[in-house]
Amino acid sequence: MAEYPDLEYLAVLAGSVGGILSVGAFLPQAWRIFRRRSAVDVSLTMYLVIIAASVLWMYYAYVHGAVELFLTNLVIGVIAIVIAMLRIRYGGR
Repeated sequence: MAEYPDLEYLAVLAGSVGGILSVGAFLPQAWRIFRRRSAVDVSLTMYLVIIAASVLWMYYAYVHGAVELFLTNLVIGVIAIVIAMLRIRYGGR
């Protein structure tokens, strides 16, 4: 891609915006659970899958030296772990 520096810049920009949006997508759910102290309607299975996917993406990023991808999935994984823990704590019916 060195031949097309504009494409490299756009790829970095797209990856950065995508990472921010991916991380940001989980924050409203975490905040809502924390504020309401209720997680009855939250799928624990979904967040366990997200945690597993984040770990796999982090391994992939580590092998390929993709620091940004690793850090993005690390943050997503941490937020998903927090949501899963809140689901266990506040999810009882």
